[in-house]
Amino acid sequence: MVNLKEYIYNEMDILFLALNAPETSNANAHWFSRNLSFWNLLFKSGLITQQINDSLKGDEIVFGSTDINYNNWIYGVTDLNHELIETNSQNVSIETKHLDRILKILESNHVKKLCLMHSKVGECIRNSGKLTDLQNNRYGYIGKIGETLVYEVPFHNASISNKEQYYQLLIDATKPIQENNSKLETNKVALKIKPGKHFIIPSNGNSITQNDIKKNTLRITVDFKDYFPANDSIVKIQIGNQIFHAKYTRREGRSSLLKLDKAMISLLNLKANQQVKFELIGTNSFRVSKF
Repeated sequence: MVNLKEYIYNEMDILFLALNAPETSNANAHWFSRNLSFWNLLFKSGLITQQINDSLKGDEIVFGSTDINYNNWIYGVTDLNHELIETNSQNVSIETKHLDRILKILESNHVKKLCLMHSKVGECIRNSGKLTDLQNNRYGYIGKIGETLVYEVPFHNASISNKEQYYQLLIDATKPIQENNSKLETNKVALKIKPGKHFIIPSNGNSITQNDIKKNTLRITVDFKDYFPANDSIVKIQIGNQIFHAKYTRREGRSSLLKLDKAMISLLNLKANQQVKFELIGTNSFRVSKF
């Protein structure tokens, strides 16, 4: 009997789709509980903001709540074959009824992104005939099913270096790049600004207020907008040795907004009337420290 409880919600920012229940995780009755590799990938990619230290609690924390999920996103999880307990994926077969069940989930719920996490899962979805805007790339965005964007990532135990870069696309690629190649340059920091440049927020005459801190938001005034993307985007923030991903909202005629999370606020010990130093270290990437 399969002991892994599906986490399915009416609204999901990401639905993770694995292949089937392996013996160890099924015996534990917890998803991805053989080791911490899946949870470490989520943390390295920015999909969760705190590390998971107990593999038997990861699913309850990440799928059962949104407290440490990126931007409080709702994550769901299920298996393509949710009937079989088998560790050796070569022994796992996929039937039409398994695909139909997943398609029904997508039809019945609002799923923004579907993440395929095994080569057999990827093969099934690619060959289903349901994908539109089909892409040829091995990992990353591969197409759409209805309004759901579909991504494939390496299996968390796969011997592929820097696997987290593909998981990070679930955050960064809010819209598939292939849909709007003419706007690629708008996601880049202005070319005249080179890495190493720094600035202090806020500028003279402005201040970080208690209301800003309450909202976990820094206002980016016109003085500094050229350092940031020309449209809404995700920027990488390094504080000490920790890497975060923050939502940047570009606004014309008024201050743009940089959304921080509580961990970032805590590390900066951010208070009203404080100043914060931003150093540009790459495209859409900053080193941030208390000034």
